Amino acid sequence: MSDPPQRCGMRDTCGSKSIFGKQLPCPYDGPPKEPSTSTRNILREVCGPEFSSGPVCCTHDQLITLEDNFRIVDKIVSACPACKNNFHDFFCKFTCSPNQSSFLNVTSTQTTNSDQIAVKSVDFYVGPQFGQGFFESCKDVKFDASNGYAMDFIGGGAKNYHDFFEFLGEEKDLGSPFQINFPSTSTPSFTPLSPSPRNCSDNDLASRCTCIDCPSICPVLPDLPDVGSACHVGLLSCLSFTLILTYSIAVVGFILGFHIQGTIRKRRERRYERLALSGETPTSPRALVGAASLDDHNADLARGLIDPVETVQPKQYKLNTLLRKFFYKLGFNTATYPMLTCAVVFTFIGLINIGWTKFDIETDPVRLWVAPNSETRVQKDFFDEHFGPFYRPQQIFITSTDQENHPVLSFEHLQYVSALEKHIRHKLVSLPNNLTLDDVCFSPAGPGSPCVVQSVMGWFGGSLDGYDENTYKDRIERCARSPVECLPDFGQPLAPHYVLGGTRDANLNTYLDAPALVMTAVLSSSLSPPDPEQQQTFERAAEEWERTLRVFLEEVKIRAPTEAGLNVDFSTGVSLEEEIGKEGNTDVRVVVGSYIAMFLYVGLTLGGGGSGPSSTRRASPNNANRWRLHWRAAISWLRSYTLTSHTLLALFSLVLVLLSISTSVALFSLVGVKVTLVIAEVIPFLVLAVGVDNVFLLMGELERVDAVHGLYAGNSNVLNGPGNWGHRGRGNERNAAADEDDGIAENGDAEARMMSPTRTTHSSRHFPNPSRHNHHTSSLSSYSSAPSSAYPNPSYLPPPARIALTLSLIGPSILLSTLAESVAFLLGALVPMPAVRNFALYAAGGVMINALLQVCLLAGVGMGLDARRIEAGRVDCIPCISLPGQISLPGDEDDRDTLNEQQTSPDRSNFNNSDHGPSYGAFGAYGESLTRGGSVSGSGPSGWLGRFFRRYYAPFLLRPVVKAVVLIVFGGIFVAGIIGMQGIELGLDQRLALPASSYLVSYFDKMDQYFDVGPPVYFVVRDVDVTRRDGQQKLCGRFTTCEKMSLSNILEAERTRDQSQTKVLSTLSSELQSDPLFVGSSELSLLSASQSSSHLADPAASWIDTFFAWLDPEMDTCCRVRKRDPSVLCRPRDGARLCRPCFEDRDPGWNVTMEGFPEGKEFVQYAKWWLASEAGEECPLGGREGFSGSVAFGKGPDDDEIVASHFRTFHTPLRSQSEFIASLSSARRIAESISESTGVDVFPYSPHYVFFDQYLTIASTTQMILGLGLLSTLIITSTFLGSLRSGGIVTAVTGMVVVSVMGMMRLEGVSLNAISLVNLVMAEGIAVEFCVHVARAFMSAGSGSGYGSGTGAGSVWGFGVADRAKGQKERDERMYIGLTSVGPSVLSGITFTKLIGMCVLGLTRSKLLEIYYFRMWLTLIIAGVLHGLVLLPVILSIAGGAAFPAQQEADEEWMASAIRSGYEYAPFLADDDSVASD
Repeated sequence: MSDPPQRCGMRDTCGSKSIFGKQLPCPYDGPPKEPSTSTRNILREVCGPEFSSGPVCCTHDQLITLEDNFRIVDKIVSACPACKNNFHDFFCKFTCSPNQSSFLNVTSTQTTNSDQIAVKSVDFYVGPQFGQGFFESCKDVKFDASNGYAMDFIGGGAKNYHDFFEFLGEEKDLGSPFQINFPSTSTPSFTPLSPSPRNCSDNDLASRCTCIDCPSICPVLPDLPDVGSACHVGLLSCLSFTLILTYSIAVVGFILGFHIQGTIRKRRERRYERLALSGETPTSPRALVGAASLDDHNADLARGLIDPVETVQPKQYKLNTLLRKFFYKLGFNTATYPMLTCAVVFTFIGLINIGWTKFDIETDPVRLWVAPNSETRVQKDFFDEHFGPFYRPQQIFITSTDQENHPVLSFEHLQYVSALEKHIRHKLVSLPNNLTLDDVCFSPAGPGSPCVVQSVMGWFGGSLDGYDENTYKDRIERCARSPVECLPDFGQPLAPHYVLGGTRDANLNTYLDAPALVMTAVLSSSLSPPDPEQQQTFERAAEEWERTLRVFLEEVKIRAPTEAGLNVDFSTGVSLEEEIGKEGNTDVRVVVGSYIAMFLYVGLTLGGGGSGPSSTRRASPNNANRWRLHWRAAISWLRSYTLTSHTLLALFSLVLVLLSISTSVALFSLVGVKVTLVIAEVIPFLVLAVGVDNVFLLMGELERVDAVHGLYAGNSNVLNGPGNWGHRGRGNERNAAADEDDGIAENGDAEARMMSPTRTTHSSRHFPNPSRHNHHTSSLSSYSSAPSSAYPNPSYLPPPARIALTLSLIGPSILLSTLAESVAFLLGALVPMPAVRNFALYAAGGVMINALLQVCLLAGVGMGLDARRIEAGRVDCIPCISLPGQISLPGDEDDRDTLNEQQTSPDRSNFNNSDHGPSYGAFGAYGESLTRGGSVSGSGPSGWLGRFFRRYYAPFLLRPVVKAVVLIVFGGIFVAGIIGMQGIELGLDQRLALPASSYLVSYFDKMDQYFDVGPPVYFVVRDVDVTRRDGQQKLCGRFTTCEKMSLSNILEAERTRDQSQTKVLSTLSSELQSDPLFVGSSELSLLSASQSSSHLADPAASWIDTFFAWLDPEMDTCCRVRKRDPSVLCRPRDGARLCRPCFEDRDPGWNVTMEGFPEGKEFVQYAKWWLASEAGEECPLGGREGFSGSVAFGKGPDDDEIVASHFRTFHTPLRSQSEFIASLSSARRIAESISESTGVDVFPYSPHYVFFDQYLTIASTTQMILGLGLLSTLIITSTFLGSLRSGGIVTAVTGMVVVSVMGMMRLEGVSLNAISLVNLVMAEGIAVEFCVHVARAFMSAGSGSGYGSGTGAGSVWGFGVADRAKGQKERDERMYIGLTSVGPSVLSGITFTKLIGMCVLGLTRSKLLEIYYFRMWLTLIIAGVLHGLVLLPVILSIAGGAAFPAQQEADEEWMASAIRSGYEYAPFLADDDSVASD
């Protein structure tokens, strides 16, 4: 069967539609014709050897037009021979094939301007195999200058070959002059054109492309770790499952063991009862305490009871003795010489405060959050030095208020946007320097050239003139599909996702449905090249114009909804800094309010005076005198309050807190440590909170000392009675003392006169002769053995001695907590992050200075003077007023008798019975004898909080069943905290730092919703000689001799890496969001960049490949030199008569093997020419617009040296903190792999890297700081407590507090960042504060509390005593003393103070303060008080270390006498009488 005859469908040209239109082909239904020799030569050159012979359907003019069109396309696709040759083959056959009529059908014609009939539209039948192959060969070809694809230019960004052909056949000015349709199905009369397409991976040099343009031949990169192998048990991570299972087993075992132990204990109790009834007693002079009824048959049980020597007086702990002596001397000297103390301390403090002259605040976020020597900071500085600082974008999002009915891309809306852009471009002038956008914008073509303003108006040439409501739609659709056809004035294509929001991944039927418009004006951040001397001036000019723009857009934002139905959201270069500043100003009121609330609490609480009229006083039986009695009682209370109030002392303590903050700031300012906003907001709160704690402890301890050694201890009626003040009342006082002595003598109780630490009225060592202290004796062991009878209280000590005793008792505890907190804070200085380091230094300094001022000035001076004021009868706050004694009036005797009646407890027991006289606990807990002393905040021994702790809380907590429940509950909290820690996210959403009403909040929301462009990333290359061939081959990717694992090839391979792991990560992320507590840390780490995709969205812009392509002599309109003087580069407007291609007739010539490429100085010369050449339609490969900042030359004499260059690409859109962190991690991994493969120093840079660098190491940094903090806490507490076991318990409980806080972070929406890290460091320090005072009280308490022994023990405490082991009984007794001694102060001073401040802080409108301060601190306070006052006492009572005595100078004679007489230890009994004594 013979072939069908050859026929044409069209041939030659028949004119154009307009004067400036392209020539149109003529319809022609005839045979092909033989071309002339010249035409054949052109045909062979343009279309290849296939057309070397035979007739064709094209003419010479058509070939010239075809050649011109190919020349334009070749500049875009020539890097890939397969695409180039398929393109040529496709249109050569379409135009010249002798069988044209078999696949082409002219469907319509038109009349041209020359009155000829020309083709208007045709049907072009193409086989799907060729169509798909043609598209596949071109779809991945890159165009470096635009960081995009050649398909964006030649195919309108087509995603399949149908869209590709549709774009090629569309009639348009820069495309086909007539319509070409590509029917998907053919008719029998036509045979589709279907030659074999070239494949980019073919080995044929006419087809094979490089890795950059053909991913299928890219090198195989090592596989990333398999993210699908995370260990799970159902929905639980393996760690969570293991913890829950272990905890459950432990709880079951614990409950079972507790039940078995209880059963055994009951059997032992019954056995003990039988033995006790036998009446047998031990005979040893060192009989076991409480074991008098045991016989030798109970040796095992007897060994478990308490030995009197170890119980009553344990061996001394030398460090405790030294500390108590030191603090005693310090307190006595400062109280004795208050003026001298003030002069010395304030002089020293004043000298330090000179440092305020060097005060400075650090506001630069880079210097604030990034260490100067951090890798990212060094890389940023290198980039800024060689390439200039990054641009300053000004961005606007415009959306419709009614998108459904009035879309944002309606013509009316576009008119409003056009007017807005024109005003910004040309009419917006700043003051006072009259700057316009042209003065500060980024102009890629150099000064005076158009500014970079990315807007939809760029597709319209900046104006809607010539368009109406119908034509503008076609323009938008066309430009969105082929941005190269609608270049803006700055010459770079505007892809639709740059100017139309929400279109990149949306399934829109038309670009006209885009939900948002994006306008971005780019300002330059520096001169080009950077000029250090003028850089600051240039930045100030840019900021001035930005402020003008911000003011203008704020007005537009208000007007636009009513004027045009548009919402305008924007951000300028100065917006973020200004809005954060506003947030700081807003926060000041709340923070200051929080401080004021704490000030008021402290002032009112510590200022509360002595007890007033008691409701337990019986009313006068004489009704006529009842109102008179109450009136006199009220006057007596008022007199007492004005005398015993401590308001002035409280205010003084707060002044010292402020002074310590001021001194800390001055001290570190003096050494050059700048203040940060975190320091300004947190340090005052921290120092105030810690400082107030110490104030409560000091005042509480002084109250206990005054209750025994005060002037009127045990005889409060002296203050309220009618006697005179001062010497006028001495007679009555003496009589009162004598009466008390008589009462004791009448009792004849030998035990009361033995001066036991638990039963004593006065001790020869504890109660010194005041006259001896007038000789400035400060030793605790230098007291006279004879109590003075010149005072109402025979155990009276003068104020200096009481202050000294107070400080000796509580000073070591304050020193312990201060050291533990300060060291924990100082360890934070190990973090290189300046914000954290500076905070750590300021916090440690403030806490230490505050502690020094409190023990020197508050205790020695303030409390000493306050005590003297009270004894002198002077009014608080107005000490110049001295109250006279009351005048005895007729009829007062009856009232006095009534008022002086002894108070009775609720059970009517005598309150002042001699058996309950002044008792002295081992920690200075002055027992239950505080009958009338005033109380601070109700937390003192006689306050309501103290009574609560003694009567109810301590007994309840120390029950065995309660202990078991506490251990189980807190064990569960600890396990839950560890599980919760696994879900902590990293990052800090910048929206949290903004006021809730800030316009930037809606801007960031719109950005996340609509902006489809990720931040740029630059892979910077340094320390490589690119003028040499081996250096060039390490970087390039488009030539045959480029290294297989070159920089360009690796970047492209990473970008196209298999995304299967991303799907697994997506599933894992969804799982995390649905149940954050049950995803482990290993799974979270898989969400980091190093484990996921590359986060590279666009092909890298390879300057070196584009530069070498610019040198290609086939690109005869690119690199051209003068024919007469090849050292002169031709300008674009110079004609071909004057110029020739640079590498024309070069030997060896330009070729893909790089053999003829320039090297050395020639390379540098050509590179400078290329960087100065303009990119345009004639030569899109020019370097000025796209690469002018990509190459950094040396300065001065080294200006011919290329010191660095970068390869630009873009990240995928980053919408969350985790994605930003992931992008940095992936970029670093990629850079490291490039460096490893090529031996070239490569690092990534993007503007956000410097802020997210901290998150790559913040987890390990947090572990290091908290771990070292716990280690320091262990060392310090073990040393000061004299027990490694007790120190370990305190450290463990502190760690559990931190774990609890961290476990709640995810549920509270708190991420791990520098701010939360600072809070965690603070949490560790303050957790120590909650624990150490209770722990030291436990360690300092002798077992003389009366806890759990005596007749009342069984009924009150609910324990059996005889069956308690020696260590357990002693620890319970000591824990009772410790908890009742400092527990109220810890609760009222440490807890309530912080809670009040937090409640005020909870009123803030700032999300940052609410989330990172209010929530975290509230969690810390609750966790701290629960662990410190619930868990710690329980653990210490079970496993605490051996005690050391607080009064190590106790009466050794009494102890020896007790042993000689076989005295059975009978501690203070917590029976009904003791409870009534409250």
